[in-house]
Amino acid sequence: MFWRKHKEIEALVLEHLGHVDATLQVFSRSLDAYLREGDVETADRYALETHLAEGRADDARRRIETQLLSGSLLPTSRRDILQIIEQVDRLANAAEEILDYLLLQRVEVPDGIMPEITEIGVQTNNTFDEVKKAVTSLFQDVDQALEHTKAIEQLEGEVDHLERRAVKRLFALDIELARKLQISGFIQRLVRLSDRAEDLSDLIELIVAARRV
Repeated sequence: MFWRKHKEIEALVLEHLGHVDATLQVFSRSLDAYLREGDVETADRYALETHLAEGRADDARRRIETQLLSGSLLPTSRRDILQIIEQVDRLANAAEEILDYLLLQRVEVPDGIMPEITEIGVQTNNTFDEVKKAVTSLFQDVDQALEHTKAIEQLEGEVDHLERRAVKRLFALDIELARKLQISGFIQRLVRLSDRAEDLSDLIELIVAARRV
């Protein structure tokens, strides 16, 4: 179904997905080094790897765009794939933004909200696992893709709940307002990963629905 016969396009889309996956893996290592271990040097090193991996994802995205512009698919299919890779790419961009904010400002996250922050990180990783399965399933089993989009939406709801709890606890702490606002900004950026994953799941569901009409 969809683009099954276009193996070259499928390979390029999955290559791009792999680069975004690599970006998010080193992003997670940077986040852990900074928040759990307090190791700024290691966090900075992984942040650089995050930027390099995101650059490779951009290169892969441009190759897909060039291939699609050559007219190897119908216009509707070209539009669908371009939208998908754009949404996937936004995940890598969000990871870069989070680390830039955290490391450039040397944000100090209080112990009082660390359990929520840690759990947001865990659920975000779980969300991207579902993203990979959803995108891959578009080339193999569309019904399975929809099962993964449902999982993404559920995980995003859990992250929203954790965000609200973290912000509530944050503003109950006895620390300076300026610091609260800085930490709140970090939390807002951190949850954008799951928000953008949900945007992708919505797009996949729309594409599947349009093709079934």
